[in-house]
Amino acid sequence: MAAELIEAYLQEEPIRPAQSRRLRHVRFPMALDWLQAEDVIRLAQSWTGESASRRAFFSRWPTRAEFLPDAVVYTLLREQEELVPAPANSVSRLISGAADDLLAELTRHPRSYLILHLGPLLPRDPQLADALLPNSRPATRVWLELYRSLADGLDLVMRPEWTFKRMAAVLQALLDGFLLRHRVHPDDYASFRWKGASILADAIIAFLLGAVDWDLTGRPGRAALDRLARG
Repeated sequence: MAAELIEAYLQEEPIRPAQSRRLRHVRFPMALDWLQAEDVIRLAQSWTGESASRRAFFSRWPTRAEFLPDAVVYTLLREQEELVPAPANSVSRLISGAADDLLAELTRHPRSYLILHLGPLLPRDPQLADALLPNSRPATRVWLELYRSLADGLDLVMRPEWTFKRMAAVLQALLDGFLLRHRVHPDDYASFRWKGASILADAIIAFLLGAVDWDLTGRPGRAALDRLARG
């Protein structure tokens, strides 16, 4: 029964009628349910030295539902350092340095895990989900610089399906997975290094080997794979 309750809490779709009857006495918490306005107001002065007026707070955010999206977005965006890949004398070194620097920077900040924490619960909170959509994540700038280095600086041509937007989405998904694994198995990342390169760097290189149109054929990756498989 415990497993059913946990799955119901994390499922994306709304609670089904049959579930609703069985779970009518169970209250599932919303995202960041513990974050209460009264605690924020009470702790503001002792932690930050800034006075906090209860009236001013609720004038700005009448409800918790209005306050939470702003709090989450501010947490994600505050004190962001500009991460720019360092110059390198080879493509592989450029990618390896960018991957290691980015993951190291993200694992230093607890807020990097916020999206991973909130993600499964966002379908229950559309207002919070909508607030997160317009805000670019810090890694996107790194992917943009990497993309520019490949497409402009090195004059490499991407396969037709690999626009910057699609490439950034794949690389961000890779990073999210490695970020989660780093928290769950912190020792694995170092142990999986091979000849000085991290597993994240080698994963990005493997992806780019397929995404770059090395022979300038104009073929998408699927067609190139089928052609190679046929010999």
